[in-house]
Amino acid sequence: MSFCVRLRPSVEARRLGGKARSLLRLATAGLRVPEALVVTSDLFAAQRAGGPPLPAELPRAGVPGSGTLAAIGAVAAALAARAWPAGFVEELTGGLADLDPSPDARFAVRSSAAVEDRAGALAAGLFLSRLDVPRHAVPEAVRAVLASAVAPAAVVYLAQRGLTIDALGFSVLIHPFVGGDAAGIAAWDPTSPAPPLIDTHLGDDRAARGPLEAALHQLAASHGAVEVEWVAAGDRPTFLQLRPYRAGPRTERAGGDDPNGPWRWDAAHNPLPLSPAQAGLVALADARCRTAFRQRVTDGYLFYADDPSFTARTPSADADTFAVLKALAETRLGVPAPNLEEALETFTAIYGPLFGEVQPAARAARIALSSFLRSHGLDPTPLFQTLAAIVASAAGERRRRAEAVVSAPDAPTRRVALDAYLDLFGDESCAWDVAAPTWREDPEALQRRLRARPPTDQLDADRGGETRETRETRETRIARIDRVEAALPATARDGWTRLLAAAQRAVASGEDDDALYARAQAQVRRALLRQGAGLAADGRLARAEEIFWLPLDLVRAGARGEITPSRDDLATLIDAARAADRAARAHPPALSRALSAGETSDLIRGRSGAGGAFIGRVRIGVGTEGADPSAEVLVAATILPTELPLVDAAALVVETGGPLGHVAAQARERGIPAVVGAAGACTRLRDGDRVLVDGDAGVVIKLGDAARVVGWATTA
Repeated sequence: MSFCVRLRPSVEARRLGGKARSLLRLATAGLRVPEALVVTSDLFAAQRAGGPPLPAELPRAGVPGSGTLAAIGAVAAALAARAWPAGFVEELTGGLADLDPSPDARFAVRSSAAVEDRAGALAAGLFLSRLDVPRHAVPEAVRAVLASAVAPAAVVYLAQRGLTIDALGFSVLIHPFVGGDAAGIAAWDPTSPAPPLIDTHLGDDRAARGPLEAALHQLAASHGAVEVEWVAAGDRPTFLQLRPYRAGPRTERAGGDDPNGPWRWDAAHNPLPLSPAQAGLVALADARCRTAFRQRVTDGYLFYADDPSFTARTPSADADTFAVLKALAETRLGVPAPNLEEALETFTAIYGPLFGEVQPAARAARIALSSFLRSHGLDPTPLFQTLAAIVASAAGERRRRAEAVVSAPDAPTRRVALDAYLDLFGDESCAWDVAAPTWREDPEALQRRLRARPPTDQLDADRGGETRETRETRETRIARIDRVEAALPATARDGWTRLLAAAQRAVASGEDDDALYARAQAQVRRALLRQGAGLAADGRLARAEEIFWLPLDLVRAGARGEITPSRDDLATLIDAARAADRAARAHPPALSRALSAGETSDLIRGRSGAGGAFIGRVRIGVGTEGADPSAEVLVAATILPTELPLVDAAALVVETGGPLGHVAAQARERGIPAVVGAAGACTRLRDGDRVLVDGDAGVVIKLGDAARVVGWATTA
């Protein structure tokens, strides 16, 4: 049997899958598409033949390690262990050579499930694709893509629609990797008054906009509302996928910014409007500090944009700079509160190098190691997951000290443990805003969070004694790193050692920067409070804390004696600031510009933060307000890294963040599944909803309370 075919109209449609069929439709329309090879659905059928059956029932109980998840895991394990059919690798190798004979050729290896182009069940983003794959690594990339067909999220998603991937078929689409100046998704519904929507994930799309809109009009004339994936080199887009489009509700961004512009809401760190004091601090840092990004506050919310003129230092620069910054912090931050100008000077002296040198160098170190591993056919993602779990950092120390408070056997021991936590992390708070009281100022707030978080041993007992990876030893994780090294050729070992050391420093500084920033900001807070106390003593403020509702420039001018505003003047400013804050909270920016094509109420796509799967009940915690520390599945707009040790859940779903962000790193360390970048999760889910969180697939699926799958036909 032949498992590999060149993509041509003459091939039976059932063997091609959705992505491959859509590529043919794009080519028929005369649009630019890559030449492609298809590993047909015959291979998946052959690999599944004789393997364990998929489970016939969805579980009712929200218990990790349930029979259904275990059964799905057995199917995936059997598929991964199955040897390739005789001759398949040789056939694949020949097909790749026909596509691109260059020895340095790179390929895209993409899922092509039959369901991926069906209106109402598009399964967009549900299955795996691997991009920029070297020739020798393509067979293993094919194996990984096939395995995604039996991931828990995929099995449940299809089951809810009375479908099974075994019956539908699953193929793999392979084409030369297409690079360009910009890439993204574009969509248009000709029945809607809205113009075509172009969502650019990467690069500058200005030259490609005209050709993209022309293509959308052409395709819509034949197919109705359409969505396409594209990559563009200048004004020449290459099209990679076509699918039906269903427009979702559109939310205007705060400030009326162009939704395709460069400014992005920093909801991962600041999901709520900033106080006027913090807005002033943002403006000061943006004016004084040279970093990789610019910042501004629009309608109360913090936005940022990349600075294309910024040049990062080399990856080796971060360790020395960070050591200097920590020494500076010990000298300047360990003294009684200075005056406001001195505190601001210290803040910018730390902020500038922290975000202008340490962070860019750390990012460069991660990119360098990722590129190195990919050049040798290795996936860097598992390695960074392991490094996040074993590298000593402030995040790990914060979690250990929180656990000491929770596990204390009596009140005196708990008091000592709490003091130890505050000694190191007392300058942190529930929000990245200078107006928020620190834990040291409000230790009762910290204790409330910690009291709601049961000890680890109790959590393990409550969850049946099984938590994924929490029992994994440091030695096991180090052995995983050793296996990566063993897979490299001997000539690459020196480069590996150097790049690994730089990446380890990058992982640590990526977590430690929050603690250092919090200390610098807390000193500014103390200086502002002292200024507020003086104004309260003069009768011009009702309380010292009202200082945070005043513009920072005005407070600074008053501290220098340049102006003396009256009580009425200050009251008017405070009332206006509070009214603006209420209005901002009622009209937040659009969290994501991603298209909503094919979205259904029971499927929420994000990105993999930490692997594993869990079925349980949702508790919504929007932003940093009201998060329930004892939720089974905690769903939040964001969770700050300083708050993660104070909450506990069996799984995390966060609307913001990425695979290398704080939430993902700490979830991996704690061994719980996490989906990040899941825009819309807080509004599409409700407290008590029963969901499947598939951390490997980066997908959340809403389940019915009594959902059963009998013969893979869903019944109520």
